[in-house]
Amino acid sequence: MLHFISSLFSSADQAAGKPDTDLIAKATDRVVDATDSRLRGFGNYRKRLCPAIEHAVTHIQSIVGILPEAMELSSNTYKHDPRLRAFFVSASHMQEVIGGFTAVKDYVRELHTPLPDEIFGTLSMDYSEKNVLGMELGGDIVRRDVPQVQVNFSDHRYLGPSDSEEQSRHELEKRGFDFLIEKVLERIVTVRSTRSELEQQRRLLQRKFDAMRAGNWGLEPMLAEAGQVNSNPDYASLEKEINEVDTELLRLGSRPADLENNIEHINDILGRASELLSIHEIQMYLDPMMVKKCASSSDERISHLQLTEASAKSGERRIILLGRFPTQELPKQPDFLSEARRYLG
Repeated sequence: MLHFISSLFSSADQAAGKPDTDLIAKATDRVVDATDSRLRGFGNYRKRLCPAIEHAVTHIQSIVGILPEAMELSSNTYKHDPRLRAFFVSASHMQEVIGGFTAVKDYVRELHTPLPDEIFGTLSMDYSEKNVLGMELGGDIVRRDVPQVQVNFSDHRYLGPSDSEEQSRHELEKRGFDFLIEKVLERIVTVRSTRSELEQQRRLLQRKFDAMRAGNWGLEPMLAEAGQVNSNPDYASLEKEINEVDTELLRLGSRPADLENNIEHINDILGRASELLSIHEIQMYLDPMMVKKCASSSDERISHLQLTEASAKSGERRIILLGRFPTQELPKQPDFLSEARRYLG
């Protein structure tokens, strides 16, 4: 089953800095199911894929593990944390944005237990810079038309709402690993021959790849551009389509050379996980107008921001922040029935 394996990346998955064998076995099944299930025709496929999969799993665990602990995304911390003041116009704007996410509302609606005190998740946003002309105070003299760099944070998202920081980190690990699997499948689709049978296989693999992307199994909700994320995918239909593709691929059979190539693709992509997906720290100094300043500035209004950026070699990049949002600050949902009764008198 291609849907998220609930036990993948559990709290006991790493000991002595190395993933355990059970996790590697599950990760291998995940890779094979998501790319080409015919690889099971090789009796030693697990052994051949193990080093690359272990490298990928270890890398994903390491970059998620070094993320700072989840910070409180509340009206109180907004007053004191320059990052939140840079990300959102106001505390009420922050509450409206986070509480308005479909993922957050779905999480609250589908809970079968009492609402937790906080909703953990990964806040992500786009980061851009723009060259502008502004004013600058030099002593008692105001200089105009000074070249400046203005920063903007936009396209906010809240990934993987949960009731604990641990679960939010596991969600990021699963999505990071699926992101690498998508790169493998993309490679396999790209290099397919134009011969008729292989071209049919290519089309089937392309359908599987498209279904994975449409289902937001990887990091697309965090990395994709605005408007490109399917916020309410039909997972059952997507999984049914992927299973149909697998059945058709098995019916077509396979050539040993094709499967050998696929193993090479998996080993190549997952073996380079540290090149394909990374996080790094960004230091910046901003004034109240979101204009970049140098670290040596004596202006007391300058805020120092320490940010974390997730980036992919393919060009996608986002600012990310593990957060915990107080449920008491969730915006009140409109009571349409009461509104209708009041309107009708």
